[in-house]
Amino acid sequence: MSGTSDLKPDYASQHEPLPEYTPPRSGLLAHIPASWVPFGELSRIDKPTGIYLFFFPHLFGTLYETACNPKWVYTPSHLLHKNAILLVGTIFFRAAACAWNDNMDCEYDRQVLRCRLRPIARRAITPSQGHLFTALMTVLALLCLYVLPKVCWAISVPSIAILVLYPFAKRFTDYPQVILGVQVSMGLFMGMGAINPTLFEDLERMFTNKDEEKVLAIVSLYMANICWTIVYDTVYAQQDIEDDARAGVRSMAVRFQGSTRTLLYVVSLLQVTLLVACGYWQDFGRGYMVMACGGTITSLGVMNTTIDISKPSECLWWFKNGCWFVGLSMSLGLCLEGLGLR
Repeated sequence: MSGTSDLKPDYASQHEPLPEYTPPRSGLLAHIPASWVPFGELSRIDKPTGIYLFFFPHLFGTLYETACNPKWVYTPSHLLHKNAILLVGTIFFRAAACAWNDNMDCEYDRQVLRCRLRPIARRAITPSQGHLFTALMTVLALLCLYVLPKVCWAISVPSIAILVLYPFAKRFTDYPQVILGVQVSMGLFMGMGAINPTLFEDLERMFTNKDEEKVLAIVSLYMANICWTIVYDTVYAQQDIEDDARAGVRSMAVRFQGSTRTLLYVVSLLQVTLLVACGYWQDFGRGYMVMACGGTITSLGVMNTTIDISKPSECLWWFKNGCWFVGLSMSLGLCLEGLGLR
C-alpha cells in the first residue's frame, strides 16, 4: 500500500509521504516466522512496558496483603509462585486487550502517524482474525485464572467488562485514562485475592466491624494506582496529541492541551497523598513511607520538572522508564513493611 492511501485527504495533504511498512529486523519479532509477525505486533509482545504496567498492581496486591497480615506465613517461594501465575496471565490478558483495542480503533489508527502501520490498520490482519486472536488470548488468560482462588474469578468479571468498554470511552468522554485506571488498578484486588482466598470475607468483616481505617487504606491504595495510570497514560498520549485531536480521539491529553504539566503535577501530588494516607491508616512504618511515598514523589517530581511534553521521544522515554521508578519504589516500600523493617 502507498504511504498515504489509508489516510483522510486533509491529513495526508499536511504531511510528507510516509515510508512503506518494513518487517522488524531486530528483536523478538525478527526471529519468528513472517506469517506470525502481524500477530506478534498485535499483541505488542515486542513492547513489554504495557505488560509491566498491567502487572505492577497485581504485585502491589500480593505485597500489600502480606504487609497487612504479618501473622500469616508467606514464604518467598509462595509469593513468587503466585506472582508468576499472575504475570503469565497478565501477558495474555494484555495481548487480548491490545488486539481488542486495535480492532475497535483501526479507523482512528489509520489517521494517527504513530499507529497507522499497526497490523489491523494496515490490513495485514483482518478484523475477523483480530477477534479470533482476542478470543484465543482471553482463553489463555482464563486458564491462568483457573489455577487461582475463586475470589480472583469474581474480580475478573468487572475487570474484563471495563476493558471491553475502554476503546469506546475515547469516543464519549475526555477522561478515558480514568476508565483505564479503574480497570488496571483492579489488579490490586486480584493480587490480594491470589494469596488470600478469603479476601471477600475479610472485607465483609471490616465493614461489619466498622473498621473504617483498614477500608480507607485499601481504597487509598486503589485510588493511588488510578492516579498513576492517569499520569503515565497522559504522558503516553502526548505523542499523538495533534493527530488525536484531528481524528476525533478524546483523551485527557487533548482535553488539557496547554495545561498538561499542571494536570500531571496535580494528579502526581494526589497519588502521593493517597499513598501516605494508605500508610497512615494501615499503620505502616518509616520503611514504607520513605521508599513507597518518598520514592514515588521523587520519581514523579523529576519527571514533571524535566520532561518536554512537546517532544514525543521524551514522552515515550518517561512512559517506558518511569514505570520502573514508580513501580519499584512502591513495591520496595511494601516489601520493607512485609519484612517488618519499619
